[in-house]
Amino acid sequence: MDEKVAVNRRTFIKTAVGTGLAMGTGLKVPNFVKAKSKEQNALYEKGAKEVPTVCGVCSGGCAAKAYVKNDRVKQLVGNPKDQAAGGKLCVKGYNSIETLYDPDRVKYPMKRTNPDKGIGVDPKFVKISWDEALDHIANKLNTIVDEYGPEALMFIMRSNPFSSRLGKAIGTPNFISHQSTCFTTQEVMWRSMVTGGGKPWTYDLENSNYILSFGCDLLGKAKNMHLRNTASALENGAKLVVLDPRKSTTASRAHEWIPIKPGTDLAFALAMIKVIVEEDLYDKDFVNKYTEGIDEIKEFVKDYTPEWAEKITEIPKDTIVKIAREFSNNKPAFIPSHKRDAAGPNYSNSSRLAQAQIILNALVGSIDRKGGAILSRNPGFPGFDEVFPSPEFPQPKTQRIDGFEQHPIISEMYRGDFATLAEGILTENPYPVKAALLRGYTTLSFPNAKRMTKALTKLDFLVTFEILPSEAVQLSDIVLPEPHWLESSGFSDRGYHCLHPQVAVRLPASERLHDTRGFSSIITDLAKRMGYGEYFEGVSGEKWNDKQLKGIGTSWEELSNDPDGLWSKQLPFEPTTEFDTPSGKIELYSTVLKENGYDPLPYWKAKREEPSEEYPFYFIISRPSVHKMHSTQNNPIANEISPENHAVMNSKTALELGINDGDEVIVESKVSQIKVNAKLIEGIRPDCVMVKHGFGRWSKELSVAHSKGANEGDLIPDMTVDEMRNINDPGAGACMSDFCVKVFKA
Repeated sequence: MDEKVAVNRRTFIKTAVGTGLAMGTGLKVPNFVKAKSKEQNALYEKGAKEVPTVCGVCSGGCAAKAYVKNDRVKQLVGNPKDQAAGGKLCVKGYNSIETLYDPDRVKYPMKRTNPDKGIGVDPKFVKISWDEALDHIANKLNTIVDEYGPEALMFIMRSNPFSSRLGKAIGTPNFISHQSTCFTTQEVMWRSMVTGGGKPWTYDLENSNYILSFGCDLLGKAKNMHLRNTASALENGAKLVVLDPRKSTTASRAHEWIPIKPGTDLAFALAMIKVIVEEDLYDKDFVNKYTEGIDEIKEFVKDYTPEWAEKITEIPKDTIVKIAREFSNNKPAFIPSHKRDAAGPNYSNSSRLAQAQIILNALVGSIDRKGGAILSRNPGFPGFDEVFPSPEFPQPKTQRIDGFEQHPIISEMYRGDFATLAEGILTENPYPVKAALLRGYTTLSFPNAKRMTKALTKLDFLVTFEILPSEAVQLSDIVLPEPHWLESSGFSDRGYHCLHPQVAVRLPASERLHDTRGFSSIITDLAKRMGYGEYFEGVSGEKWNDKQLKGIGTSWEELSNDPDGLWSKQLPFEPTTEFDTPSGKIELYSTVLKENGYDPLPYWKAKREEPSEEYPFYFIISRPSVHKMHSTQNNPIANEISPENHAVMNSKTALELGINDGDEVIVESKVSQIKVNAKLIEGIRPDCVMVKHGFGRWSKELSVAHSKGANEGDLIPDMTVDEMRNINDPGAGACMSDFCVKVFKA
C-alpha cells in the first residue's frame, strides 16, 4: 500500500464522515489539529463571533462558519445547511487559517530593483505605494502595447470578468489558464455529447449502488463533498471497484482493486461497452428515449473484445466481463471522473476515455439521474456584459501565442494551453510577447517548469498578483498583494454539489492584516490609469455582487444579513429529458465531434510513449489530500502532515535495482531530472514510478516549504503548437503522464 497505516472500510467511513477531515489516508493527525479541536467547544461556549464565509482554498467553495475571538480567526467549521459542505470541511479548509497568519505573506506592493532574473536570484524588492505600482504598470504596459501591439500582453490567470474586460479593451487574444493540465479532455466530451456547455461536477454518489473508478481518487485527493458522498455510499452498501496502476487511498478502501497498465483504460472501457451491448444489458428505456447512436455503437465495438483488451491492459478477460456485467446489473451504477484521473489530460487518448465513460454512464441510465452525474442546477446569474454594458471592443488578432485557437471546440470554452505557452514565448512564434499579468499560478504549475521559468525571464515585464512569495513572485517586476479569502467578501454557488439552486455568502472574518487590495479594485483602477476607463464606468466588485444576486431574487444586503449566509431555492429533483446537443439527446455518436474534424466514436488509440530500455518506467503523478496544488506547502499544518514527496516504487523492482527505502534517487525523463528519496511499497505496478505533485519550492521566501522535495513538473515535456495539433485531441490535453522515466541511485 502507498499508505503505511491500514484502515478498514468501516473505520474509515466513520472517521471521514464524523470529523470531515480527509485523513483516511493513513497520515497522522498533526499536533496543530489536535490542539485546535480541543479549542473548538470552548469557542462555542464562550460565544465567539460567528461569521458566514466560503472556503477559498479550492473551487469546491464549501460554506463555512468562522469563529472570531479578540479580532482573530480561531476556528472554521462547515456550514451544516450547505448542500456542498454538509457541515464538514476537508483538512485543507480546516487548516487554512494558518495561511491567513503566515508571516511570509506578501504585505505590500513591491518593485524589483535587480534586473537579473532566474532561479535563486534575489529580486532585491523595495516597498512602493499602490499609486506608484499602478502608475508604473500602466505606463509600462501602454508603452509595450504601443510598440508591439496588444498581442504582446498576456493575461495568465483563471477567467475573471474584470481582467477579461481589460484584456478585451486592450485587444489581446492571449488569455492563458490552466485547464489543459486539468480537465479539458473531459469537458470537451460533455460539451459535445451531452450538455452543450461544460462537465457536471455534482455526483450523487451516496445513492449509487456501484461505483467504478478509472483512477479517480475520490477518497484521497478530490473534493470534500466527493469524499463524504463516497463514504456514505460505502456505508449504504455500494460496491466500489477501482482501476489504478497504484493502490491509491480509494483503491485501498475498494472492494476490488485492478492494477491496470497506465494509458490502457480506454481498451478496458471499450471492451465493457461491447459486453454490455452484445449481451443486451443496457438500460433500453433510457437509451431509447434519451440517446442517439446505439446502432452505431453496436457496430463500432464489434472488434473490441475482452480478449483484445486483455492483451493491451494486462487485465484478464474474465475480469473485464465480470465488471461489465456487475456495472449493468447493479443500478444506479456510475463512473465518476474528476479532473486529473485517467480521463483527464494525462495521455493522448484521455479524451477518448472520457468519451467512452459518458457512453458507459448513458448505457446504464446514470446521466442526470439519481446515483449518477447530476447536471447543473446552479441559479442563472446575469452576465457581466449584461449588468455592465460596455463600448465596442477592438477586434483582436486571431492567432494566439499558444496556438489554442486551432482547437475548434475547446477553444470556445477555455483560454489557453499551459503545454505550448513556453514554446510560443521563447520562439516568438507567431509574434513576440513582452509582458504578462499573472495571478494564481507559479512556474511550478507548468509542464517542463524550468523551461517556463526561462520563458518568463525572457519577458520585458511581469506583474504578479499573490498572497505568498511564490516562484513567480521571484521573477516579477511588480508584485501586487491580494487579501486572503478570510479577509475578503463575495459569494459562491454550489458548483460541486448542486442538487438545487443555492448561494453562499463570504463575509470578511478578519480585518485586512496588510496593505492589500482586492483584484476587481486593482483591475478597475489600472484600467483607468491605462486610458480604458470608459469600459469600467460604474463598474465595481460590490455592484457586481449585488447585481448578480438581485438577478436571482435576492440581494447582497439580504444575503449578508442572513445568519447562515445562504440563499436556497428548494426544488424537487426533476431529471433532464432534453439535452443541449443538435439532436436534443445524449449523442453516443457525436455529430459535434464529427463536424469539427474529430472521431465521433472513441476508436482505440494507444498512448504516445511506452517503456524502453533507456526509460523503463511509466510515470504517474498523484496529489496529496492535504495540499491544494502548489498553494499550501508553506502551511505549517499541511507541511507537518506531508512535508515532501518521494519516488514511490514497487518494493521488489526497486530492490532488484539496488534501491532501498529512503535512498536518494534520481528520476530522469527526456527533458530533465529530479532528486528525491525512494519510498518502497507493494501497492504499485512493478513498471511504474509515482511522484506526488506540489513540492520542490525554490522561492527562499517560503520559509516552511523551501527546498523540500522536488517538482515533478520538471520531468513533464512541454510541446510545440505543431506537436499538440498533430495529436488531434479535441480536448488539447497536456499529456502530463504520456512519457517514461528511469530511476537510479543518486
